[in-house]
This record gives sequence, C-alpha cells and structure tokens, in this order.
Amino acid sequence: MSLEDTIRGLTEAVNALNATLQSARIPEPTFVTEVVYPKEKAPKAEALKPLPKPEEPTTTQSPASSSEVTYDMVAKAITDTFPKDRAKVLAALSKFGAAKGPQLKPADYPAFLAELA
Repeated sequence: MSLEDTIRGLTEAVNALNATLQSARIPEPTFVTEVVYPKEKAPKAEALKPLPKPEEPTTTQSPASSSEVTYDMVAKAITDTFPKDRAKVLAALSKFGAAKGPQLKPADYPAFLAELA
C-alpha cells in the first residue's frame, strides 16, 4: 500500500465521520428560569434567629487576685504552652471568647492561667 492510498483512505474516513456528525441531532439544552410553587406547598421563609451569646466564663478566684496576675504572665504562659500543646491554648482562649491573648479581659487572667495549668 502506498502513502497516497493511506492518505486517501484516511481522508475518506474523516469525511464519513464529518457527515455522520452533521446528520446527528443533538438536543439543545433547556434551562429552568423560574420555579412556580403551588400556594399550598410554597416553602415558608423562616425569620432569622439571633445567635446565642456565648456564656461568660466564671472565675473561681477572687477579684483581688486578678490584680496580681499581669498580661506579661499570661503571655509567658501562652508562649510556653503553645509549642507543647497548641490545642490546649486554643481551647482555653475560646473558652474566654478570645482568639489571641490580648483579647482576654484582665479579670479572666487568673482563670485562664488555671486552664493552662
């Protein structure tokens, strides 16, 4: 078989494929633009409910002891504990409604340190 015969055979095959594809009917896609519900089955819109406020953590130590604990002590406890037990630090912070140390309230410092202990 010569090269010309191979080219001719391939050309005939491509022409036959094109004819088949042109004669094939492909249905056009249909799009739903509007949904109509019967009145008795229409979904009801629910009113948005406010999220509940997180409970304020209770401190077990007296307010006088909160003046003894400084943020420097809290920061040192965080930096010492974080490499050892990251989850413990994050859980303690979230218990007091904080994502990081500076967001803690001074009154919560003693209880926070107790959580990390």
